[in-house]
Amino acid sequence: MSVSPVSTHIAADDVEKGGNDVEDVKGDGEAGVPEVAKVDEEKPLAPPSFPDGGRRAYMTTLGGVLVLFCTFGTSNTYASFQDEWQRNQLKDYTPSSIAWIGSAHLFILFIMGLPSGRLFDAGYFRYQLPIGSLLWCLGIFMLSLSTEYYQLFLSFSVCLGMALGLVFSPTLSCVASYFSPKKRTAFMGSVAAGAALGAVVFPIITNHVFPRRGFPFGIRILAYIHVALLLLANILMRPRNDIPPRKPPPALPLISSFLKQPATWCACLGCAFVMLGMFIPIFYVQVFVQDHGASPTVVTYALPILNAAACLSRVSIGVAADKFGNLTVAVPVTTLIGGMIFAMLGATSTGGAVAFCVVFGAASGAWVTIMAPSLISLSASVREFGVRAGLGFQFVALASLIGSPVAGAILGATPRTSSGEANYLGVCVFGGCATLVGAGLLAVARGCQVRAKGTQWV
Repeated sequence: MSVSPVSTHIAADDVEKGGNDVEDVKGDGEAGVPEVAKVDEEKPLAPPSFPDGGRRAYMTTLGGVLVLFCTFGTSNTYASFQDEWQRNQLKDYTPSSIAWIGSAHLFILFIMGLPSGRLFDAGYFRYQLPIGSLLWCLGIFMLSLSTEYYQLFLSFSVCLGMALGLVFSPTLSCVASYFSPKKRTAFMGSVAAGAALGAVVFPIITNHVFPRRGFPFGIRILAYIHVALLLLANILMRPRNDIPPRKPPPALPLISSFLKQPATWCACLGCAFVMLGMFIPIFYVQVFVQDHGASPTVVTYALPILNAAACLSRVSIGVAADKFGNLTVAVPVTTLIGGMIFAMLGATSTGGAVAFCVVFGAASGAWVTIMAPSLISLSASVREFGVRAGLGFQFVALASLIGSPVAGAILGATPRTSSGEANYLGVCVFGGCATLVGAGLLAVARGCQVRAKGTQWV
């Protein structure tokens, strides 16, 4: 799930025509050569140009891929953890109780989006990445030692959630700073695809190792991979030296003005309702196919198939969004997600399970890529980008916290079918309806923008 609040620092890069808000003050020197550059602190500065390539830009992009491969790739492997814990370490707990571990992880990730982005704006990326990497490695090794509920919660939810929240948005913003808007979408999509690629590889490892060598051994394999790749990422990634750090503008006045706009409420609530339902299949797909008697091969590869489809769509959806507008693309994508959650009820055969994973994975991957740009598309100024995305992510954080536990409670309260299988009807109705409500709210937000801008492509 590669979701990113966009930093206000990167938003400043998009000032039209690359103009710098700098007032030349002539002194006693040669005519036309300024001795003092007076900066208007109320206006964002744009760097003189974008490299749009070069060794440092490509090395930073590769480093970003590695960061998201390890971190968000592991987060998107949660379904295999949920399955393992339900059947072994936490078999005495309800699915709803176990789901709190994953949902709290997402909550901490999203709630940190705004402060971590503002730290990036202030020029602290060179500290955020190594500290976040160390915290991530500590958390993953502690996870391998965890056997009790509170231990799993502290290591996975708190430690890994904080580490990911510290590096996720700044990593994407650092990569974005090297590319102009015309090329940025492709490279951002490539970095986001690293998360989906990790979520293809890691479930294959865990689903093969957990039954044979146990949970601790499987997690330690992931931990050693993470240590090596995150070390390499810290060597590769470098923030641009020609962009001076600056104090971000105050957020509260902007937030207050945004909340007076109906489009803001519709977009933020729309994103929240979509995320309320979308994570349910991601958390439960492996348990679902196993409960319905799918072959061991399908159980093992259901999550990798879902994330492989997401990987492809994350790269390609940006092209459509650039052409037709983020909100215009978001409405049909989220509608498809809602429909596929209902369709999950019929994915009880091998072919049905594979088809569901492919279509749902592609749709969810597309949404994760365009969610933050959809929030940002409401902006009247580039200075609003980071705050708008951060505000929306506070709504998303709350939805991510409660969605999967509520689904687990519904699953536990629903009587089993006549054949003794778990009954997912209530879960799918809850998730599908929530997502479709979100799609409707996004459609209203789009309508507001169409009227405000006088164009269909918003």
